[in-house]
Amino acid sequence: MKTGVTTPIRGTCPECRGPLSLNTESLEVECLVGHVYSPATLLQAHYETQERTLWAAVVVLEEAAELVEALAPRYPAATVDRLREQAAIKGEHAKQIRKLLEALEPFRAD
Repeated sequence: MKTGVTTPIRGTCPECRGPLSLNTESLEVECLVGHVYSPATLLQAHYETQERTLWAAVVVLEEAAELVEALAPRYPAATVDRLREQAAIKGEHAKQIRKLLEALEPFRAD
């Protein structure tokens, strides 16, 4: 975006999370770092970032149980029981996010 007036827009770059500006002449969106998107590619990249981020959340929540089991010998039994309960809750949260992912749809501008 070299010409035209730029206007900051709410939202961040899907690639680097930097602030975005809309070029009112070219209708391209550019971040502070220089990533440039058309409106359609910005929406597609944003959707892909949503999906990738939610899958990362699922992985980290699900691995909680494995971490608790690996570290259990270092804690008293009462503490391990509490940690297992917490890990089970995290597992339920991961299931909820998986359901959300099943319903997640890309933007459709057509």
